[in-house]
Amino acid sequence: MKIPRLLIYTLVIILTLTACGKKLPELTPEQAHAADTLGIDREILRELMAKPLYEFSERDIDIYLPYLQYTVPDLQERIRHLARKNLGQPYDIYLLGEYPVEIYDEQPLYNLKESDCVVFVEHTVSMALARDWQSFFAILQRLRYMDGIISYTTRNHYGEYDWPENNTWLAKDISARLAGERVGTDTTKVNKTNFFMKRGVPYTLPEDSLIWAYIPIEIMPEMFDKLQTGDIVNVVRGYKNQKWVGHYGFVMVDEDGGVNFLHSTAPQVIEQDFPELVQLLMAANAEKAEKNAELELVNAEIKAHNALFPDSMRVYEPYLTQTLGYRFLRINEDPLGNLLEDGQELQLRVVPVTPQAVKTTKRDSVLNGLK
Repeated sequence: MKIPRLLIYTLVIILTLTACGKKLPELTPEQAHAADTLGIDREILRELMAKPLYEFSERDIDIYLPYLQYTVPDLQERIRHLARKNLGQPYDIYLLGEYPVEIYDEQPLYNLKESDCVVFVEHTVSMALARDWQSFFAILQRLRYMDGIISYTTRNHYGEYDWPENNTWLAKDISARLAGERVGTDTTKVNKTNFFMKRGVPYTLPEDSLIWAYIPIEIMPEMFDKLQTGDIVNVVRGYKNQKWVGHYGFVMVDEDGGVNFLHSTAPQVIEQDFPELVQLLMAANAEKAEKNAELELVNAEIKAHNALFPDSMRVYEPYLTQTLGYRFLRINEDPLGNLLEDGQELQLRVVPVTPQAVKTTKRDSVLNGLK
């Protein structure tokens, strides 16, 4: 059967349009000037402007970050730009480790394609501060590790304990100031020796504790007009007698005053109306509180049973986790200025666990005996 020539032309046009994808945005005169000033090919810049951040390569990052520094001088606005440019980024958890520096956690030191909540915040802030790929990578590791020393033992593992303490150069906790007399507090006890032991890392540290502040979720409706774009959000989760930071994200304040929560959560990075989200979570908390009250009675019976019959111990019923409040970290005016002295370069250090570790394994005992 002979196919009409018009139909052939139509198919060719459709295939061509499909292959080309959507039309690239035109550069404004200011954007074109920035590209020429920085020596960026205009067509490459158009491609990067049209592409979501999670499709960038390392080389793309190296081109785009100096452009962003040049055209968006305000740090909070760069955070807004980068966070929203990553909307739709696929979510996965436990993405990063120290590989290949160490092999206790064989995940890589960075991931551009996916994120979990912490990875999303750390990558976004690091890119907003950076001028190129190398400075991004260096700042990212400085955020993730105490003093920028890459090692499993110096990684900031706890959202309520070591992450904010080791990043005071970047941001300050404003939760107590916002909440005033109605601030909530909790005490976190940390045993990193046990934490490391469960993961096969031979390293000991003394036990520690920290009293930290948060804003109870019940008074959050009064806090929204005090927040700013780029504020780092710590979501406080837990039960009646135990709380922890269980999620990270950013505050986004629009020109009309609307306040949103932009974060990485399954299945992808999303932006939500913050007041509406809080109302939904408070309603869910009320339902969970009723269920937990029932579970308390059940667990009281289990406790009494276990005391009477130690040979037939029953397992306690787990309580439902609630969203109990929020903590907010506000980005400092000049984070890198706080971190670096004049003329000093941002450098990383690699200090593996092994030289500092207390060796207890049979293998290490044998090798130490040979020495």
